[in-house]
Amino acid sequence: MRILICDHDETVLRQLEVYIKEFFHQFAGITPEFAAYRSEDALLAQETRADMAFLGMEVPGINGVRIGRTLKGQNPYIKIFIIAARPDYLDEAMGIQAFRYLTKPIDKKRLFRNLRDAVDQHKAETQTYSIATNRGVFLRNAEEIICVETQQRKTLVYTTGEVLQSAGNMAHWRTVLTLPCFFSPHRSYIINLRFVNAVEKDTIVLQYRQLEKRVYLARRKYAELKQALALFAQSGA
Repeated sequence: MRILICDHDETVLRQLEVYIKEFFHQFAGITPEFAAYRSEDALLAQETRADMAFLGMEVPGINGVRIGRTLKGQNPYIKIFIIAARPDYLDEAMGIQAFRYLTKPIDKKRLFRNLRDAVDQHKAETQTYSIATNRGVFLRNAEEIICVETQQRKTLVYTTGEVLQSAGNMAHWRTVLTLPCFFSPHRSYIINLRFVNAVEKDTIVLQYRQLEKRVYLARRKYAELKQALALFAQSGA
């Protein structure tokens, strides 16, 4: 995990580094790579790879939105945190799909909640799964798996590119797809909440580009699904 911090305020730079190191040591048992900068030019001249970036606003020589846009072009899954003293730049931050908008002074508890969400989403987007089929083994990440379905003794994995017949059964996929974005609405299905387009009385509509997939929703799972969707939306995933 590589994390960049860019702000003119030395106190903010040090505080963020201390807090972030504490979070990863406490919850992940690791120390991520860090690089801290006090100017936009210095960061962009040195960095091309990052998993998270904390970017300041409001001072000459640093525009977090502009830096974030460049970093996203190089790192599609990067989580951008915009840091400002006021909420004035919220619209601009939303324009680059910033993961969170933090106001100064940095609140440690809020930062930890946001970091937990960012780590969970990063795992969901980058974790790779092996799908063994009679045609060979295909690697797909969580973002590419729409749903898994049991149909006439076959286990089908619907991905954003194709439908694959898995050698592993549904029991196998229940032990594998454990990230928060996956949910089982019925014994015959596991869905990716990211692709939920509509929820009807006993049906969930999944949609990706031109593909629309309807899956069964067990009545006893309805309330649980609503809660899972609410939590997923709050996570910013």
